[in-house]
Amino acid sequence: MLAAAALVCLLALMPAAARAATGSISGTVTDALTDEPVAGVEVCPYPLLFVEEGEEFWEECVLTGSDGSYTLPELPAGEYEVSFWPWPLPYGSEFVGPVTVGIGDTGGVDVALTRRAAIQGTVTAAADGLPVEEVEVCAYDEATGELAECAWTGADGTYSIPLYEGEFKVEFWPGSSGRTLAVQFYDHSDRWTDADVVSLAEEEWVSGIDADMAPGATISGNVSSLATGQPLEEIRVCSIDAPTGQLWICTWTNAAGNYSMRSHSQGEYKVVFSPELREFFPEAESESDGFPTRFWNNQTTLAAANPIFLSTGGVAGGINAGLGTPHPPAVVTPVTPPAFTPPVRKGKRKKCRRGYKKKVVRGKRRCVKKTRRHRRHRHGKQQRLQLGAERPLLTAPRQLGR
Repeated sequence: MLAAAALVCLLALMPAAARAATGSISGTVTDALTDEPVAGVEVCPYPLLFVEEGEEFWEECVLTGSDGSYTLPELPAGEYEVSFWPWPLPYGSEFVGPVTVGIGDTGGVDVALTRRAAIQGTVTAAADGLPVEEVEVCAYDEATGELAECAWTGADGTYSIPLYEGEFKVEFWPGSSGRTLAVQFYDHSDRWTDADVVSLAEEEWVSGIDADMAPGATISGNVSSLATGQPLEEIRVCSIDAPTGQLWICTWTNAAGNYSMRSHSQGEYKVVFSPELREFFPEAESESDGFPTRFWNNQTTLAAANPIFLSTGGVAGGINAGLGTPHPPAVVTPVTPPAFTPPVRKGKRKKCRRGYKKKVVRGKRRCVKKTRRHRRHRHGKQQRLQLGAERPLLTAPRQLGR
């Protein structure tokens, strides 16, 4: 029983001991042409054991320091392939291996990187001369017009694009810089056709491909439904360079149906709402949001679209669009008003003055003077005497008088 217990303890302790047996790989990275140290190269160890078993496993990578040195610490014992990835530095990648790691440091794994052809420069803002970070700088093959490679400017406005031998045109795109700057082509051109060509030889670095970017112009507006009047979200809106018909800048409407396209240089543009990209790029995938392509101002073709002129740093607002089919108007049944019969005005009936009365004379009512008639009483004296016996003598004749 004691022997069995000791064997179990031994098996439990073996993985921990294996994990404790770690080592490291270290070395220096230099420029093959100048023998100067190269900083900022990413160095990664790749365990070959997992490759043989068909598994993928990456240890933590490190960057070379200012003196070009690096150390990959705490690596389990085994064989590794070490990769040197210099991007975006203008060098070619290198791989070294197998490198055996045991207990302690495996030093001296050095690499001299071969240069690649490259374009380098600095981007600033023309308004204040300050460097602009996060500008995307792209090189296009001048012969084919195809994108070759891109890079981003750093905090100091500098960039470096690793390339190959050939001729290129360079574009500066400030969309992610957070500043409203105009798209620019080297050297200080607003359009691709006017851009200068940069020639590169093998392993050549061409510096001074700089840009000082002017303020950009903006196009903004709203997109809504013609049927409901409600704003439309996620509708693609693009500007088109009017002279060439090339798609220029695209964006999407937000939840309120609003959009804003910045970074336009001075010139004339047309605006398209809900475009099918295959109409401009035949190789693009089909994509539809349920609305047909519509151009501003309510036009159905690019030729008929209204151009918008933008000055440097200008703003064109209110470039709106209504998409879809308008809701049919409600059918209103006309109601014939009843015939109007004017009221009959009755003449005001006049009263007769005192001593006159109404009387029909020859078919008309007239006021005629009242006539007095005298009653004849038999035995009038006797009657008065009888009445006078009932009432005071002085008042009775007056009451019985006229």
